[in-house]
Amino acid sequence: MPKTEEKQNQYCFQLGQLNVDAQEDGKKKRTFSGVAYSGEVITDHWYWKQVIFDLDSMQIKGRIPALLEHSSYQRAGAIESHAISYESGLTVSGILLSNEFGTQVATDSDDGFPWQMSVRIEPASIDEIQAGNTVTVNGKLLHGPITVFRGGRVREVSFCALGADENTMAVAASHNPNNPQEDTDVTELEQAKAALQQAETERDNALNELKQFKANKRNDDISALEKELKTQFSAEDKAAYTAMDDASFSFTAKQLRQFSGKNSPANNGPSNLFTHQAKSDGNEKQTFGAGSLVDQAKQRK
Repeated sequence: MPKTEEKQNQYCFQLGQLNVDAQEDGKKKRTFSGVAYSGEVITDHWYWKQVIFDLDSMQIKGRIPALLEHSSYQRAGAIESHAISYESGLTVSGILLSNEFGTQVATDSDDGFPWQMSVRIEPASIDEIQAGNTVTVNGKLLHGPITVFRGGRVREVSFCALGADENTMAVAASHNPNNPQEDTDVTELEQAKAALQQAETERDNALNELKQFKANKRNDDISALEKELKTQFSAEDKAAYTAMDDASFSFTAKQLRQFSGKNSPANNGPSNLFTHQAKSDGNEKQTFGAGSLVDQAKQRK
């Protein structure tokens, strides 16, 4: 099917029954009438899912062709009058041509065949109402998801043996890039992406919680160490202790405890390795300045 025909098909809708009037004496032309569009939501459309036409902005200009099965080569009649209201929707009436196609519609109707009316309507604009949002169309408050045709122009109506929706779906499904199967594939892909994103978010949240837990625990350990050593660490020392990995902090705390028994906290801050003085061989003083415990811990990292 050519792409232009596919595009037309997605704008074709089976919208109601029509009546072909009985032959009247003195009348050369057979007439027909029907509700082209009721103004209600069209559900389960193969392409649009749920769609409604805004009656207030609908356009019908001049005489509208009445075709057979939406084929421009099978002209069966013409719409001569119409009316639009919220109560009745779009009603139309027209004449059948005396050619073979108009005669076929009339003859089959006389024999009891239930012709269905289908309309091709092309919108000037399309509003996609998302889930959770509402819109008022044709005097009705509607909930998304739903598609709204604004400024819809009726291009033609057709006499169809099958509903235009079913027929279009069967013909166009293997050609239209937006066919239902591909829509399903896209939906499944979007769901998989959403699930992956959710899993990544949950992972990140768990890592952040673990990081916060470790930070809180390190702060508690530093506070406990201050109490144990009966000292107050400087802000610089606390920042250094907080940044250490577990092994480095454990080593630093062990060293601080070890030296705390040999040095007075008042004279020796924990940020500096306590200067250990010892006498060796007589009166000579020997100073062991091993540097900062923080520096030692950094060297171990």
